[in-house]
Amino acid sequence: MISRLKIEPIKARDTSEQNRPSTTLELLFDLVYVIAVAAAANGFYNRLSEHDLSGFLTFIVAFFILWNAWTSFTWFASGYDPDDWFYRLSVMFQMFGSLMIAANIHQFYEQGLTWIGVTGYAIMRLAICSQWLRVYRQVPGHQKVAGRSMVGLLTLQALWISWLFLPTSLQTPALFLFIAAELLMPVWARSEQFNNWHPAHIAERYGLLTIIVLGEGVVGVSNSIQYFLVNSASAASSIIFLGSSLVALVFSLWWLYFIVPFDTILNKERRRHDLFLFGYGHFFIFASIAGLGSMLNLVTESVAADTSAPGYQIISQPYAMGMLMAMLSVFLLTLTILRELMCRKSSHNVIAMLIALIVIGLSYMAVVQGLPITYGIWLSILAPVVMTWYFNQDNKQWLV
Repeated sequence: MISRLKIEPIKARDTSEQNRPSTTLELLFDLVYVIAVAAAANGFYNRLSEHDLSGFLTFIVAFFILWNAWTSFTWFASGYDPDDWFYRLSVMFQMFGSLMIAANIHQFYEQGLTWIGVTGYAIMRLAICSQWLRVYRQVPGHQKVAGRSMVGLLTLQALWISWLFLPTSLQTPALFLFIAAELLMPVWARSEQFNNWHPAHIAERYGLLTIIVLGEGVVGVSNSIQYFLVNSASAASSIIFLGSSLVALVFSLWWLYFIVPFDTILNKERRRHDLFLFGYGHFFIFASIAGLGSMLNLVTESVAADTSAPGYQIISQPYAMGMLMAMLSVFLLTLTILRELMCRKSSHNVIAMLIALIVIGLSYMAVVQGLPITYGIWLSILAPVVMTWYFNQDNKQWLV
């Protein structure tokens, strides 16, 4: 019994380890973020359904809160992850803290950051600091990154706790100042010891979170089909043509993202700035996909104009198409820039992006001119399809 409770010294994981998949514990941890992403996307949809464009900024901040917590766990697990009982218990506490953060996201659009979100971060950070302390004591050559990580995490948490007691007039500027500090802290902590991460594992973890945010699109399609199925006045064509167009759009985004060989790029290039480029650049990819998924509900409302009641604010099809195309443009642009900066030998990136933007512009203008939004969405799908073809050609050249 005593031998089972004994904790072996933590070690740095082999960065060239073969067959390094995500663990079942990591997958369990990700389930928390299914809830958090859904809460952020739903609040975003509610704001835009009221034509409140300030929802864009609120959504970005809300999504940053949940993404930052996920990132902290993911990079540590890629570099160390001892998978002993003490580490598993620390992950359990990180999950609990993440659930508190997710609960705050549910009320973020009305109340902003509250004590429950700050407390959730505190629990997460104390748990992960217990693991950084093990690294500091037991992994030779990693004392500096571990020490800086602990100091940085605890200092940031002290700042967020003090934020709760600031005057209301100072909370908003302090919020953005502290977010900037959150982004800079890992850069400072890992400035000298930076290479302890597994490229295939990191690429897979980010791919799995991409699937989670794409799930918002799947939920949006399901809501659309369910609405027209329940509403007996709706024609079957609304389910078939609109539903299939939304599925095709989500499917094309999945295809485009996963045609980029991020695992191979990270393994072959492996430069210092690429890590932060890949990690931080994905924030906009994740946020735009989650936002796009929530916009599918606007599309459904715009098509279901016959459900409007007195006092009900109708969502016009040009408005819904504009919001959807904005999210699509951000995703395509971010992915293109990220791929261009990481691959460098990608001659078709600019051409593909220009064609995609022209297609998106034409799709939106067609809906403004009176084309039903369903056909506009089908037209817009050509944008990721064209980019997928171009990216595939560049992949062949780059791999050679």
